[in-house]
Amino acid sequence: MRIVAPIALALALVAGASGAEPPQTLVPGVLTVGLSLPSPGFQAGAVLPNKRVVAARGLEIDLARSLAARLGIRRVTFVNEPSFSRLLARGDKPWDIALAEVTITPSRRGRVDLSAPYLRADQGVLVRKTVAVPRTLAALARLRICVQRGTTSVEVVRERVRPSRPPFLFAGVELLFDALRVGRCDAVVLDAPILAAERAFAPDRYGPLAGVLRTNERYGIVIGKGSALTAPVDVAVQALVGNGTVSRLQRRWLLTDLRRLPVLG
Repeated sequence: MRIVAPIALALALVAGASGAEPPQTLVPGVLTVGLSLPSPGFQAGAVLPNKRVVAARGLEIDLARSLAARLGIRRVTFVNEPSFSRLLARGDKPWDIALAEVTITPSRRGRVDLSAPYLRADQGVLVRKTVAVPRTLAALARLRICVQRGTTSVEVVRERVRPSRPPFLFAGVELLFDALRVGRCDAVVLDAPILAAERAFAPDRYGPLAGVLRTNERYGIVIGKGSALTAPVDVAVQALVGNGTVSRLQRRWLLTDLRRLPVLG
């Protein structure tokens, strides 16, 4: 196993493990968490005019609170960023960390820091009602496909599915799912856990989950480039994965067994 010195040193900073002082945050004693609402099963809540999120709930909400406790930080506040791409932009951040089902990629690591992974995910295919369920990539390619702009789904659709018509791009998941529901598109390609959570939340709005495209993606927590929080957050995430906390959150919030879905292609 390769030992990374900053992570090893961060062990001394994780209050949940050592009882030392919590790491420094934008507001002392408060972990400010950026979100990109909504994402059923992962994050939901009411957004105030100042972008603060109240009544927050979901897997990533509970994960943020568990992470704060592990770091020895007593309070957590949530703020919404409606543009997913801005979470990954270079520069200073108005939050300490952000969670939004962000897939870890080399290009994103060039703009922001990304924590150790907390969840593995493939791309999934959710179809609208009355559409024949595609069983192969060729059948999927003949459908009208919708994807979320700025996500890894765009690259997967263009390079692996190669649809007969250019995919429709939407800025957020609400618009994406609305387009599927009203029949503007036949299928949505997006991270399988997100699709599973959405369909479990509103099963009467959609057809079935057709299957997955195996990509073995992993979600990481976004942190500003070069932040002093990166190393302690890494250690805390690994601890929460290792002690079963993340698995418990998955069972609570994501109701579909993704391992049973067929693989397309």
